Amino acid sequence: MSALTEARNTPEIAAGGVHYTREFTVAGGSTVYAGAITAVNSSGYAVPATSSGSITVVGRAENTAVGGETVKTRSGMFLYSPVSSGAVTLSDLNKPCYVQDDQTVTMTGGTAAVRAGVIRDVTADGVVAEIGNGPVA
Repeated sequence: MSALTEARNTPEIAAGGVHYTREFTVAGGSTVYAGAITAVNSSGYAVPATSSGSITVVGRAENTAVGGETVKTRSGMFLYSPVSSGAVTLSDLNKPCYVQDDQTVTMTGGTAAVRAGVIRDVTADGVVAEIGNGPVA
């Protein structure tokens, strides 16, 4: 897939997991769309997750925000898009997954191997990834 250009309906999968909501200021020149996999850069500003750079995934964006505005993020389990290269299968349950872009997870890391979270399920609709709840290593 490719990075978001508008808000996306990213369903939360309720499974009794840990949920945590945080707010971050969006980095100048960036737009974080509602539903996006959201990360913070080395300065602590929110950015859309990408497969490159020194970023840490913090959760799903709850609102759309542009540089200087506040984006609310939520950790938990969310349904994201899989890719054909580095495809996710049921044999990958409970394994780390990586960011391809702000709406796509894969089993292979990109340029910087930015960890998105952990695979919790694979369905006909996509991949359930738990994001924002654990260590990045």
